[in-house]
Amino acid sequence: KNSYVFVEFNSPLSNKEIGLFSYNNKILIRNFYTRNGKITLKAFNNDVEDIKVSENDDFYIIGKIFVK
Repeated sequence: KNSYVFVEFNSPLSNKEIGLFSYNNKILIRNFYTRNGKITLKAFNNDVEDIKVSENDDFYIIGKIFVK
């Protein structure tokens, strides 16, 4: 809230970077974690559950987020 973000579209993400994602027809900004080929999207709010992306999900990375 009351923040600006900059998106670098089509940019690959490394582990623990912040990204803009399309996940099952929702647009999300989350921390990106990958381990052993599995992807987890972690929210900044600890009250929100992590998302473990599966093969059946409609998922793609829109870009990398830069917070200012």
